[in-house]
Order: sequence, then C-alpha cells, then structure tokens
Amino acid sequence: MKNILLLAAILFILFYRESKTSESTSPGDVKNVEYGIREIPSVISYTGSPVAMVTWEDNSGKNLLFVTVTEEISKGDTRSKELFGYHIITDGSGNRQLWKIYDFVKDCEVDLTLAYIDGSLSITDLDNNGTGESSLMYRMSCKGDVSSDGLKLIMHEGEKKYALRGSMDLVMNGKDFQKGSMKVDPSFNSAPDEFLEFAKEQWDKYKTEKPGE
Repeated sequence: MKNILLLAAILFILFYRESKTSESTSPGDVKNVEYGIREIPSVISYTGSPVAMVTWEDNSGKNLLFVTVTEEISKGDTRSKELFGYHIITDGSGNRQLWKIYDFVKDCEVDLTLAYIDGSLSITDLDNNGTGESSLMYRMSCKGDVSSDGLKLIMHEGEKKYALRGSMDLVMNGKDFQKGSMKVDPSFNSAPDEFLEFAKEQWDKYKTEKPGE
C-alpha cells in the first residue's frame, strides 16, 4: 500500500512539473521582453536617432520596436523635426517590417517640440492571446505662447493601430494653468476593453507637463 501511495505521489509531482514547464514555454507566450537602446542590425533601414527600443518574443516570432527622432532642421526662420516608430519581426525568412509610425512638425516659426515621452514604451498581452501589444507616447507643438503641448498615444496589436490624441495638463509653479484634453480614436471600439483601460492609465501617467521642474 505504501509503495502504491509513493508511486502515485511521484507521478503527481512529475505531471505537475511537466505541466508548469509546458505552460512557461508555450509558443504563444509573450516573453523575453527587454527594454533599452541596442545596436540595430545594419540590414534595417531607418531615419533619425533611436531614443527608445524594446525586443520581445511572441507567436509572431522575434520582435524589435524602436522610436527615432531627427535633428531639428532650420530653413530661414522656420524649423522642422520628424519622429518615426518601427516594428520589425524576425522570422525564418529574415527581417519584416510590420508597421511604421511617422509624425512631424514642419515649417514652425516659433518654438518647436516633438519628443518621445521617456518611459512610455510598453509591451503587454492584455488579452492573453500570445501576441504582444505595444504602446508609446510623444508630445508635439509649434507655439509662441504658454500653452499645452499636444499629446499622442499610439498602440498596436499586430498591424491593428489604436490611438488617443489630445493635449497635456499644464502646471505652472505648482498650480493648474491649463487643463488638457483626450480624444479616443474610434479604432478602440473594436478592441478588447482592456486595451482602452490600459491606454487611459498610460495617458493619466504621462499627461502632466511641468515646465521648469
């Protein structure tokens, strides 16, 4: 009887370990997420200088996402600047660009701002389907007064794009100076509820502008 119980216990432990190992190494998992700027393979073409980067693995293969900005270019009394985002998938056939973001401020005659929001690049799997969602935020403006910068959040799952657009809350000397705004793109109507919830959390986290602090 003791031998039977011992054998049953051993089989249970082996089964449990196998199940946990299988779960942790499932091909559909989003795993090996690593943030930080590293060298971009020379075969990948891009414009500007990298300001944010992340790599991860999911059921699409190995993923590389990076954000770049160009130097401010002056032309007479105007200035221009560009921002790009690239999502590259590496599979058995080589590197494949899944999507590209392009935004800009051009021919600005006053103060120009176009900048990635530090720390906003994020990889999630909110719907647990094994495909990572990416999200990032940046600010932009061309203004000659004290007012809020525009703010954008761009989110992707695969090639599907979702967005929040609006302006930042402006706080001056510890006091609310200008209230920002946020508009939800209709693309979120067809997304899981968790996508918009997360996007709004990110927006609230990074929406406040405090000049001089």
